[in-house]
Amino acid sequence: MTSIPGSQIISTPSVWPSATRNIFLVLGLACIVGFVANFLTLIIISPDPMALEWRLDVMQQVSGRSIVLFFGAALVLYSLLDQPTIARGLALACLITGVVFLLSGVLVIRDGITLQNQAVGTIESQSEAIRSQLESAAPGANFPPEITPERIKEALPQLEQQTETLKQNARGSAVRAMISVLSRQVIIGLGLVSLGRIGLRHKS
Repeated sequence: MTSIPGSQIISTPSVWPSATRNIFLVLGLACIVGFVANFLTLIIISPDPMALEWRLDVMQQVSGRSIVLFFGAALVLYSLLDQPTIARGLALACLITGVVFLLSGVLVIRDGITLQNQAVGTIESQSEAIRSQLESAAPGANFPPEITPERIKEALPQLEQQTETLKQNARGSAVRAMISVLSRQVIIGLGLVSLGRIGLRHKS
């Protein structure tokens, strides 16, 4: 009967956990680096970093890709649990990043409301300009034959209706965008906070 050296029996089980953690570390770092690279690209190629529309667009893209950051952070934290000092620092970074995600929701709400008010204001200004032109049209003005004072009067209620429809659409679009971004920000923020707390409580 062939005997198996005791050293092989003891060393074999420890190989797989080490290799698995190394793979998780590589995958996690790739996710984090990819997320940071995308974020920096958005900032660098921006024509106007202070523009409201740009900030909302960045927040939408960051919230949409934040699951990659969360997944990468979880993989890296797991792979470094056997190194308490590094794992604790990473857990603290996850906790801080999660709080930043949660607080950024306030900025999303503020910018969304501001953009909504700007859109509604633009619609009202354009509608008012058209209404003024119609109301100030002289009865004997040089209009085409098909445009009569009666048709101008009929157009005013239609203009009001179209204005209200456009305003409702603008408000609805802004609210949907805010809810979409805010929900992802909150979910990822809570996830990162929970991940950080787990890492800080872990004892090797």
